[in-house]
Amino acid sequence: MQTKTYQNLTESDLPKLAAEYAPLWLRPGTLVALHGDLGMGKSALVRAFIRHAMGADTAVPSPTFTLVQPYEFDGITIYHYDLYLLSGAAELTELNWEDAKREGLVFVEWPERAGASLPRHWKIEITDGDRADTRNIKITRPHLIDTAMVLAAGLGTRLRPLTDHTPKPLLKLGGQTMLDQTLNHLAAAGISKAVVNVHYFADQIIAHVKNRADNLSITISDETHELLETGGGIKRALPLLNADVFMTANSDILWRDLPGHMPAVERMLAAWNPDTMDTLLLLIERERATGYDGPGDYFLGADGRLTWRHDKPTAPYVFANVTIGKANSFQNYPETKFSQKRIWDLHEQQGRLFGITHTGDWYHCSTPADFAAVNAALAKDA
Repeated sequence: MQTKTYQNLTESDLPKLAAEYAPLWLRPGTLVALHGDLGMGKSALVRAFIRHAMGADTAVPSPTFTLVQPYEFDGITIYHYDLYLLSGAAELTELNWEDAKREGLVFVEWPERAGASLPRHWKIEITDGDRADTRNIKITRPHLIDTAMVLAAGLGTRLRPLTDHTPKPLLKLGGQTMLDQTLNHLAAAGISKAVVNVHYFADQIIAHVKNRADNLSITISDETHELLETGGGIKRALPLLNADVFMTANSDILWRDLPGHMPAVERMLAAWNPDTMDTLLLLIERERATGYDGPGDYFLGADGRLTWRHDKPTAPYVFANVTIGKANSFQNYPETKFSQKRIWDLHEQQGRLFGITHTGDWYHCSTPADFAAVNAALAKDA
């Protein structure tokens, strides 16, 4: 969801909150603005985060009088600004403000004093809790993305005979179709509009989505006359998507979120930074990709940037079939067959292809044997 509220937290709860958001914030270009009255614990929350990243013994003094305190961590500078005593927005120039916003992770208390120089940011609001010495903390991510493209047009050839009369997205794993499980993940994270492309047994998929009983608005992109692959399918669907930024998800894979952790789709939405990214991919570590026996796809840098394996025999991360991207990335491509990876390769060259890793389970089901094994595993865990 766009906003998440944590109620009646004590100071001892802050390290757990810091651990939850560290994978989303520890990257260049992230700015976290903290709002709250004096004594609400803004500095305590930043201190918990810095100590989570750098060690429990790290000295984290208040920057009330220095206005800014930097910390060097694993190739990225964490800046802690307190603008309470700022004499004027022009003074920010002397505090390395522009470079910090571009190159570091910035926490800023009293952010309203930065005026128009405050960029796109995470917003944290801290208020009194219901009990003494507790706080309510509301965290709002920077951008709301409410549209997704669900790729459901594949032939499922390797799954025959299971797909002789049923499209792969409508095969059931754990008692539910793969298509429904993908749509459920998206809807739970606040996606309200989905475009589903169809080709193989299109009529079955169209009839199936009409029977969904939720608030997810679904439009069909028809590829029955020509299968356009991932890039071409998205290109054709752009008028239906009608969004500058949107998610894409394959409907023929399965993933599970780790209980008690932020779901994968929410983590992607929270990590998305359009200022530095053109594409964000969900990844799974190769050894944790159940049913996958390939060489892997990408190397993941400390800053979140991705590099394709190229001439390397293996890579540690596999693309987990969920993305966030921009509509204008497709503008120079014709509406013909092409792979979305052509666009990702360009973004990699430009340093604008990023990834985050999935923390839960992920299943690759490309053969009847895979399918049976995953169903058996899900039944055992149920």
